[in-house]
Amino acid sequence: MEKEIFKALIELVSIMNRPDRDKKMITNAGVNLEAATFRVLVGIAHLQSTSVGDLAAMMGKNYSSVSRQIDKLEIAGLVNTYPSSSDSRIRVSELTKYGEEINAMISLARERVMREALADWTLEEKNGLLNNLRRLFESLQRFD
Repeated sequence: MEKEIFKALIELVSIMNRPDRDKKMITNAGVNLEAATFRVLVGIAHLQSTSVGDLAAMMGKNYSSVSRQIDKLEIAGLVNTYPSSSDSRIRVSELTKYGEEINAMISLARERVMREALADWTLEEKNGLLNNLRRLFESLQRFD
C-alpha cells in the first residue's frame, strides 16, 4: 500500500511541476512572467518573507539560479530584497504590493482550475482530501 501511495504522490508532484502547466497558469492568470520567475514568485509568496537559501531548498534548485530569478523579479518591481537583521550576509525577499497583486491574480486562476478539477467531488470528499493531505504532511515532517 505504501508503495502505491508514494507512486500517487510522485504522479501528483510530477503533474504540478510540469513547465507547460506553469505556462498555462501564467496565461490563465493574465500575468506577464517567465515560467522560472513564476515559480520563484509563488515560492516567495508561500514562504513570505524568505531567504534565497530557504527558497532554493524548498524548490530543489541551486542558490545561484534562484538568486538570478529573484533579481529579475526585483527589477520588475514584484519583489523587495534586503539584508537579514540577524545576518547581513543573508538576503531576504518578500513581495511588494505589486507582487502581492500579481500573486492574487495567480491564486484566483489556481482556484478556478482546482474548482473545475474537483467539480464532481462532494464537500465531504474535498474536506477528507484536505484533512488527509495535512495529516500526511505532518507525518512526513517528522522525518526531517
